[in-house]
Amino acid sequence: MKATIASAVLLLPLAASAAESQQRVLSDRVAKSMPTTYMAPDCGLKSSHFKVSSGGTYLKTGVEAEIPENQKRALDSGERVLLEAMQQNKQGDNPAAWYYLGRIYLQRGDIYGADSSLARAEKLAPACAKEIDGYRRNAWVALIKGGNGFEEQKNLDSALVLYRQAGVIFRKSPIPYYQAASVFNTKKSTDSAAVYYGRAVAAGANATDTTEQKIRNQSAFNHGALLLNTGKHAEAAAAFEQYLKWMPNDVEAKRGLAGAYRGQGQVDKAQALEQQIVASGGSVAPGGASGAGAGTGDLMNIGVNLYNDKKYPEAAEAFAKAAAAEPYNRDALFNLANTYLALKDGPKLLAAAQRLSALEPMNENSLKMVGEGYKQSKQVDEAVKVAEKVLALPVDIQVTDFSPSGTGATLTATATGREAQTPTGKAIAPKPVTLAVEFLDAKGTVVGSQDIPVPALAAGKSQDVKATVQGSGVAAWRYKQK
Repeated sequence: MKATIASAVLLLPLAASAAESQQRVLSDRVAKSMPTTYMAPDCGLKSSHFKVSSGGTYLKTGVEAEIPENQKRALDSGERVLLEAMQQNKQGDNPAAWYYLGRIYLQRGDIYGADSSLARAEKLAPACAKEIDGYRRNAWVALIKGGNGFEEQKNLDSALVLYRQAGVIFRKSPIPYYQAASVFNTKKSTDSAAVYYGRAVAAGANATDTTEQKIRNQSAFNHGALLLNTGKHAEAAAAFEQYLKWMPNDVEAKRGLAGAYRGQGQVDKAQALEQQIVASGGSVAPGGASGAGAGTGDLMNIGVNLYNDKKYPEAAEAFAKAAAAEPYNRDALFNLANTYLALKDGPKLLAAAQRLSALEPMNENSLKMVGEGYKQSKQVDEAVKVAEKVLALPVDIQVTDFSPSGTGATLTATATGREAQTPTGKAIAPKPVTLAVEFLDAKGTVVGSQDIPVPALAAGKSQDVKATVQGSGVAAWRYKQK
């Protein structure tokens, strides 16, 4: 089965390469996002060494200097003295040294240097995590805004660079990964999109902000859909299972998970989910938007799966719900009748087949199912009458395509000549017939109609016929012989 997002070609590494992490990526956006007034650490950090204290002083000077040359000189001096303290004076485990160094790198716009230094500072001084996050977020916001601007200009490559940098400097939000994934998906690089949707899910696993929760949830759904579409069934199942923990009533996700289970041969798990969908009275769309329950398409797909699994009662329930939702849906009625035929339930077969034959009275198979319904219901006389009607049928009409649009619809059918006979076995000569085709809206109201002639056809000879109507809201069709 296919979920909502298309397939892919490019696989992106899960982390920045060693070469990328070592090179200095300087971002003017990040540098300008930093405060212009120095604030000393407010999380209990102690310098504990004169060189570390000097590094903090140089940071303050660099933050508050108005002349760029003075700012650069102060920041360079701060970096030098802090590295000396770590390398020469055994201050490598001093969280203040890493904290000041990380902030110096932020003032320069050095994303990777700031990230590694601040990560070390936070590990050594967990009480400073909130304060460090504040500086990281300043840089993150600037990069996200820049990426948004590039996207608006259709400059996807530049947007992607900034989103990925945003995901480096602040890893606790799903937003940059979601944005990057969306760009990759637009570029048809859906293997990479799947990687970044997965990273968005991981980053937002404990999100409390409602916007970030929605983005995390949408990422989880998209992650599962991409994996499913590329045949990675076990990974897709894990992604949909995680999503359903957050959005347990999403019918579309359950359908995707059932498909992932079937792809792994876990038919029992798939059937259990499919039966939940059939029984569902409502759903929630991906990401949290309201839905309207299991759609007819879902019910039909599930019914076919259950029928093929020989779960006939469950398949009948799915097809019956589809036919109840769309009373003039020929395929739903056809599948329902065939399922009752497999169940040998004569009365229900008869009822479904009669509804089907009312839509296509010159279809041989539909008429035969009506006859079988009478036979299984022990109504022999009626079964004989239908058999005689089938025998005398001049042509078999098979509808091959129904294409509704916003402004009308087209119905295409193939008429095939038959060796028609009387009940006594006398041949009936081929004769032309006229079909009165009606196009219906969802409630069964006639939107428009067209008569189409079918020529006299010798047995085995075929002729395509077509009816077209103009009008909005066409959802179904039926025809009668004039």
